[in-house]
Amino acid sequence: MEMWTKARWPLLVAIAAILVNLGTLGNGFAFDDVALVANNPAVATMSGVPHLFVAPYGASSGENSGLFRPLTLASLALNRAVTGPGPIGFHALNVLLNAAVAALAWVVLRGAGAHYGTALLGAALFAVHPLHCEAVANIAGRAELLAALLTLGAWVAHRAGRPLTAALLFLGAILSKEGVVLAPLLFWADDRFRGERKRWRAYAGFAGAFAVLAVLRIVALGPHQGAGSATPLDNPAGAAGTVPRVLTAVWVQLKYALLALWPHPLSCDYSFNVIPVARSPLDPRFLAGLAFLALIAAAIVWGSRRSPPVARAALIWSVFFLPSSNLLFPTGTIMAERLAYLPCLGVCLVAGHGGAAWAARGKREAAAIVTVSIVAIAALSVLTWQRNAVWTDNLTLTTTDVETYPSSAKLQAGAATFLGKAGRDTESEAHFRRALDIYPEYPQMHYNLAVLLLKRGARDEAVEHLNRAAALAPDNPLPRQLLNRIRHEREVRKLD
Repeated sequence: MEMWTKARWPLLVAIAAILVNLGTLGNGFAFDDVALVANNPAVATMSGVPHLFVAPYGASSGENSGLFRPLTLASLALNRAVTGPGPIGFHALNVLLNAAVAALAWVVLRGAGAHYGTALLGAALFAVHPLHCEAVANIAGRAELLAALLTLGAWVAHRAGRPLTAALLFLGAILSKEGVVLAPLLFWADDRFRGERKRWRAYAGFAGAFAVLAVLRIVALGPHQGAGSATPLDNPAGAAGTVPRVLTAVWVQLKYALLALWPHPLSCDYSFNVIPVARSPLDPRFLAGLAFLALIAAAIVWGSRRSPPVARAALIWSVFFLPSSNLLFPTGTIMAERLAYLPCLGVCLVAGHGGAAWAARGKREAAAIVTVSIVAIAALSVLTWQRNAVWTDNLTLTTTDVETYPSSAKLQAGAATFLGKAGRDTESEAHFRRALDIYPEYPQMHYNLAVLLLKRGARDEAVEHLNRAAALAPDNPLPRQLLNRIRHEREVRKLD
């Protein structure tokens, strides 16, 4: 009975997380899943798993991404070996991992001395939040789920005075995704808030784990230790220089926070030109973002003295967002919802803390909070279920999200590509043209449009786009091969 009493609330949270994400089991491979999971020989057999720990992430493409996530790839290989190559097994494990993270969120919040109601409401909101859909419904979100699970596990072990276990779990976390590398700073701050002055030995294991990661990265990546350079298409702010990058990144932090508070509309893509680059410190977006970061800083300072849950929440947001924020260095993307997975726990903690504090005022207030909480959790659950359905396949995903952000060149290109595969050539051509209107230096789209134009006999315009594709991507042989074929066909017709 005592064991059930301790386990019932995290179990309830886990069940809620499973129920709202069950719809993903019917989804196929979408977005990055195709390259990383379905067509990746590195995860096709268990025999290749040892090599994953000395190879770059996504090495099957022949490119060094500057990323190193061997445990994530190993989990995909094991997943395939147990459940087969179809998508349902991968989706099922993502759902279970997310449920485990939600349950651990309850344990972490409760173990931090948070009020019972704070832990329950915060973890429940985390379990059903729509902003997590990309991490759960997209199989490639496995990196976020594993890193979060192992990081929270390390936090629990650290609190329990088990430094070796904490260090091993932290090592697993950073081998799943490098974005959680600053987690020990949060653990240290949490110790201070709880009045614990642990000796250096309690933190030495984290340094050792980082050293292991550093050595493995050097072996796997060689001198290419940073993430791939920012491209104007994927991260226009990162490619624009230091000042525009930082100005835009400050605004993006507020944009993440707004989505955490009001998760609609959502999108699988925020690349060029969904978020125009901020170039002036007087840009209202930068000023609004700066005010938000000032609020985060104030919450840490004030909360450390007056309200540790508020300080913890602000630190969770800061520690887990900083490596991918583009504030310190350019990353591969300007913004992605999957990156908010673990930072969102901070927002949920604040919501839980506020609700519990209000409920403590009296019976009426408690009844009101319970009602509002039930409505909020139900509404978020519905939004999550609906959003997960959008991730069914690439055609559904791109044609839905391009309606949300028609200014995205990549979404226009994606919609064009998958409409073309579905035989809807007229719609496909329209989206190809919109993609090139937004981003004229998109070589692959010039080539794809040329192929479609040839299909309907528009040779002259096709040649123009092929010439443009060849000029923009001189290392790609396909445009020149197609041009040579067209010239050969013309010569044959002249001879006839």
